[in-house]
Amino acid sequence: MNNQLSNISTQYRKFSKGQYVEHTQFNEFLDFFEDQDRLSRVMLQGVGIICGLKPELIYKDRLLNSLQLSQGVAITTDGDLLTLNNINNISKDLYVSDLKTIDIAANNYTHFKVYDNFKVKYPAFYEGSKQIDLWELSTPEEAGSDFQAIKNLTNLEDKYLLLYLESFEKEVKPCRGVDCDNHGIQQIRNLKVLITTEKGINYILEKDKMQPHPLFLEGIMNGAKLERAIVENLITEKGAEAQFSYSDVKKLYSDILEKNNYGEAVFKKINAISEIVGIPAVNHEAFKNVLKESLSQAVGFQYVYDVVKDLMDTYFEITKSLPQSFTKCLPDLLSFPKHIMLGKLISDVQLDPARHRFYNSPVLDDEKATQKVKELLNRFKQQVQNFRYSGNFETDAQIKIIPSQKSGALGNKAIPFYYEINEDFLKAWNFDKTSQRSSQYNLAYNTDLLSSDAHIQKPLDFNKDKNSFYNIEGHINKSYLEVFNKITQIRNEQQLDFDVMVLSLAELVNNKDMFKAYFNEYLENHQGLEHKRGVEKGGTFLIVCENLKNAKIIADFSLPYICCTPKIEVKLALPDTVFCSKSGPVPFTVFPMNGDVEAIVAEGLSGGVEVIDSKYFFNPSKVSPELYNQAISFSVNGKLTDCTAEVIPQADIHIAVDSETVLNKDITETKVTFTVSGANFSDYTYSWDFFDSGEWVVVNPDKDGHVFYSYYGLVPERIPTIRINVSGKGCTQEIVLSDWYESPSVPTVTVDSINFSDGGVSCCEGSIPEIKADASGPERVFLKELTFKLTGKGEGASSFMYSWEKIQGPIVTLTGVNSPDLQVTDLVIGEYIFQLTVVDVESGLFAKSQEVRVNVSEG
Repeated sequence: MNNQLSNISTQYRKFSKGQYVEHTQFNEFLDFFEDQDRLSRVMLQGVGIICGLKPELIYKDRLLNSLQLSQGVAITTDGDLLTLNNINNISKDLYVSDLKTIDIAANNYTHFKVYDNFKVKYPAFYEGSKQIDLWELSTPEEAGSDFQAIKNLTNLEDKYLLLYLESFEKEVKPCRGVDCDNHGIQQIRNLKVLITTEKGINYILEKDKMQPHPLFLEGIMNGAKLERAIVENLITEKGAEAQFSYSDVKKLYSDILEKNNYGEAVFKKINAISEIVGIPAVNHEAFKNVLKESLSQAVGFQYVYDVVKDLMDTYFEITKSLPQSFTKCLPDLLSFPKHIMLGKLISDVQLDPARHRFYNSPVLDDEKATQKVKELLNRFKQQVQNFRYSGNFETDAQIKIIPSQKSGALGNKAIPFYYEINEDFLKAWNFDKTSQRSSQYNLAYNTDLLSSDAHIQKPLDFNKDKNSFYNIEGHINKSYLEVFNKITQIRNEQQLDFDVMVLSLAELVNNKDMFKAYFNEYLENHQGLEHKRGVEKGGTFLIVCENLKNAKIIADFSLPYICCTPKIEVKLALPDTVFCSKSGPVPFTVFPMNGDVEAIVAEGLSGGVEVIDSKYFFNPSKVSPELYNQAISFSVNGKLTDCTAEVIPQADIHIAVDSETVLNKDITETKVTFTVSGANFSDYTYSWDFFDSGEWVVVNPDKDGHVFYSYYGLVPERIPTIRINVSGKGCTQEIVLSDWYESPSVPTVTVDSINFSDGGVSCCEGSIPEIKADASGPERVFLKELTFKLTGKGEGASSFMYSWEKIQGPIVTLTGVNSPDLQVTDLVIGEYIFQLTVVDVESGLFAKSQEVRVNVSEG
């Protein structure tokens, strides 16, 4: 057998004018270019059947009349380009080959004979020294006397067709009459159409080093799909009146997984493909144990179902690529150097392992299908190895919405959060992105290894036209209120087109909430619930909890349409957004008026909403301390509003008083020590009104909590009330100190006798001064005047102390509280009452003036 590519010529010579050329030199020149031509076909185009060459049996009177073989093209692993041909022009020159044509649609083969390959001894046809059974077919024009009609060919069910290029050198005979230099050795190339038996074709297949391919595995293209978890079956089997629990919903999924044996069938197919491709098998038993462990946890059973479904989706991608994966980088040159298998004569299978496919050269394989199959097998392995789920993980996880795809290849979708992403996993997820060195541009829940580009880290901020689905993840095992409001918040902020509903497995009695529903009732009215790990555009995302007391999310479903939350506008308002923790209840303004108001807080905490006389109030004093300094959100009938309230903790400060009265130059001095105590007392500002006169002075305690102040000429009968405002973080605590004064102890003196000198005045003849106080001012003042003045006067003594007091009215600024005239500024509309007290400095007697009323109005 003459295999041209068994020895390749890699160089040749150029000849000079008039140079004598040896036959070896000239043949070297021919061999080089023929070898390059053959190598180009095999290495840059491929080998096998390119097109056509399909047999069809033609019957007449129920007898086989002919075998029609369509025109086609094939390339052997020796680089021979095979096509059917007919002799077009018989050469008249003995030493010139006949001319043939390939301009034919098909050839009809009507005769056959036993074929003997004794001239070539082609290895593929010989078991040891014995040739396999072979018959040569012939057209009517080529049939000789040793051929017989094809109708005599028996046992057609056991016959297989071959195309064989019989290649050998014609024997050289002694030269006669002319110079042998004009002749050369003729290279014979006869294209034979042969038939063999099943035994013969199996022998040829054993030597064929390219034909084994996953596509020829029995049933390998049959889809491996996971049964749907049809939620309506719960109602169908037990009735709408039945009370369902978490375990009922979980059993729906676990039964399917058990029945499917956790994807065992797809593992068998994957491992069969892997064996042919040369990739290690994936351990199903170890994966099954991981899934069982995940199912034993409190939540996450839907994700166990999801990962098995993902594996089957990966297998579906593999089967789509298998028919295009006949690609060889370096074909085995001895696989079928001179023959092409055309398949079984009578076959009922579309893909015949006894018929050569065309093995593309990688340079023509735009999709790189073979490499894609290998990468998908690697993805399958990575999915198995990197699946992980735990309830603790999700409890600590952040709720996210990631744009993805509703359908299509799994690799084009966002990577689910239950896969632990590493570089190998990321490269295996999407073949096309990895081929373009952009695997970091996949979308995923975990973005640590992804590109830092904003459209990858925050994909919802960018164009979503190509995304038809939203993965919603990180919500299982969290409070339904937290989940509902977070998803709603993201949806509203990003203007996403889907709706959210909460379903409770426990009945909701007298439910007014338009965004909550009883699981059984909702299931009866809206069939088609399905878990998809998110929601498609224009759909409804349903989160399920067992009951509103045990309000952890246990599962999620979706509907392909928005249903059925009424589009009723709700409004909620408070007079302010920041409140002090010791403030009283503040009424909500609610629309609709009969709407139910709820605070969006974690389970076990109070958001300060209370009902008083059938009306909703916000009571800061009932807000849990854990919520201080946080924005508390509220819903009306389950719909999140933009109303928020923040509660600022007020100071819990205590002030103790210690006073000491001493005589200082005929005027009594009372030294007062105030001791301030309480948590973080130094963080606050202290304003003091020592005379309860409206004059405030800021005096902060020292590091020991002490404030020192002295009073002069205090009269025990009129000890002023002390007011202190403790301010911090926007809130003020008012402390009032009264009855704080302790009278000094006076020694008892006993008078035995009193002697009056002559002419003296009896002690009893003295007179007690009569003290009077008078005050006056305007009766009406307009706000635009900004200020007004009160005038006071004392009578009955030579020296007075003055003290003005505002008894009633809004807060204003008082100047000259301890002088006869009082200036009032920073006016506010309202009615004011003032009173003046005058004290005789010598006797300590005092008198109060009449009340002075002043009306401040808009003028």
